[in-house]
Amino acid sequence: MKKIVIFSKRVFTTRMVWWFVALVVVQHWGISLHAQVTDSQLGNRLKAHVGFLAHDSLEGRQSGSPAERKAAAYIIQHFAQYNLQPAGDSGRWTQSFKILVRQAAAPGAVLKVGRKVLEQGKHFVVLPGSGSGEAHAIGVDAGYGIESDSLNQHDLKDSLTMKQKVWWMRWHAPDGANPHGPYGALSTLERKIAMAEKYGASALVLFPSRSGEPWPDTVMDRRTRSGKIPVLSLTEEGVALMPSGFAEHRSTQVYLACSVEREYVTASNVAGLIDNGADRTLVFGAHYDHLGYGEYGSSRHRGEPQIHNGADDNASGTAGLIELAAHYTRQSDKRFNYLFLAFSGEELGLLGSAYFVRNPIVKLDSVVAMLNMDMIGRLQDSTMQLGVHGTGTAAEWPTLVESVSAPLRIKSTESGSGSSDHHSFYLQNVPVLHFFTGTHQEYHKPEDDEHLINYPGMVQVLAYMVRVVDGLPGHGRLNFRKTSSTDASASPRFKVTLGIMPDYFYEGEGIKVDGVTENKPASKAGVLQGDILLQLGDFPLGDMQAYMKALSYQSKGTSAKLQLLRAGQKVEIQVTF
Repeated sequence: MKKIVIFSKRVFTTRMVWWFVALVVVQHWGISLHAQVTDSQLGNRLKAHVGFLAHDSLEGRQSGSPAERKAAAYIIQHFAQYNLQPAGDSGRWTQSFKILVRQAAAPGAVLKVGRKVLEQGKHFVVLPGSGSGEAHAIGVDAGYGIESDSLNQHDLKDSLTMKQKVWWMRWHAPDGANPHGPYGALSTLERKIAMAEKYGASALVLFPSRSGEPWPDTVMDRRTRSGKIPVLSLTEEGVALMPSGFAEHRSTQVYLACSVEREYVTASNVAGLIDNGADRTLVFGAHYDHLGYGEYGSSRHRGEPQIHNGADDNASGTAGLIELAAHYTRQSDKRFNYLFLAFSGEELGLLGSAYFVRNPIVKLDSVVAMLNMDMIGRLQDSTMQLGVHGTGTAAEWPTLVESVSAPLRIKSTESGSGSSDHHSFYLQNVPVLHFFTGTHQEYHKPEDDEHLINYPGMVQVLAYMVRVVDGLPGHGRLNFRKTSSTDASASPRFKVTLGIMPDYFYEGEGIKVDGVTENKPASKAGVLQGDILLQLGDFPLGDMQAYMKALSYQSKGTSAKLQLLRAGQKVEIQVTF
């Protein structure tokens, strides 16, 4: 017990020292909410903001949820209190957009083979990648759905006679469920669906080719892109109902029907403007959504759903955004207009910021820079190290970010790419900086709670950001530069990267390219923004899961054909990893 008390006193003393340092910083900062301001007033306001946003009652601020709307109302309340102007849709505070959050096979799917009626869930399931629709046609044997001269496998040699038929197709490949075997890339579900669609099947029904075969993942999620034809699979129990050799009986009549339900929610960015009548606008941003009960993106994969409060990620950045709005309403510096954006949908793929740059309320070529706050609440007193990403996106950044850094130690990264909302602006040739106090063991876990936030540290970060803004050139223009990607968030299971930013709003066939990173395989091969990627090597790129799977089969130094759609025309190029 004595050791615990001593440790607590040591921590308290350290924090008190930084409260004193924060007082000096705030006095130089010039915040004047009242006649006299103390460090505790700013720190306590930050604490109040984080405490509200990261409270259990907000249920983790999942994008599009009622709880997230409570968080939006809180931000709006403070923007209005500080006399910002609403800068959302049609004079409102919010800019709304739809997010696909759930896909699932609707109950009531039908499969009749001859006179046999099969039961959904027991004898068959609707697969990821299935379209909605029905088919009534003769069944034909499609083998494994593999066409390969090099492997001498020609399951679809009679494809001309197989059009408008229901295809019976075996799971996996002749060598079994071996993803690293010679048939690996040719035997994925995405590939089988693509072949059926290519050769005009009216529907596809898969079935296990041998007892005890590993069962593929049949669960749809929000990222699964629906195909053009119904796609079902028999279970082993369903196979047992079929007559021997059923797949070879071309005269068997098959009737099937299924529907894929899609659930959307409406999420909203919150936008407030300080209009100084200037020609240039400085954008401050932070996302205010988090993971809800851990439905998407939680680092905790087992047990009962738990509220993920996201105190650091990103109630801290949102609190900083609110206080910076308060600060700039009281400044005499009129060089810029100031736009404050609280983004939704960041945790689902930068959706809010991507939507904003497609529907900006200010011309993007008038934006001086975008300053992003994502996880600024865990500054370490022992190191005082602050991550500043994007320092290569403007010629002026390196000197400026270092010249005003004391007492912080800046760990800079040149890349404008990354897994936070500044990335969307960088893709539009806007200089960016992302402020970040570092990751921690509570990242994307229920334990990311308010009591772990370092509020004096947050004061330091905000004061530093103000010094950076003070150092911007009076004419309000920076020399934008492209940078190479050093996004550390890329999945470690990939040995290579293509170097594109997918368009997460695109719902058509393929992967639409929203941005291309210079000096990466895609840019070297000539991929352009707006291209739609259709196939990489033998892998059809039906959706993001298929894209990630295709990348996982590539190795450094290898080459593959990349099929894409450009301005309505199919193009094939060679990409080398």
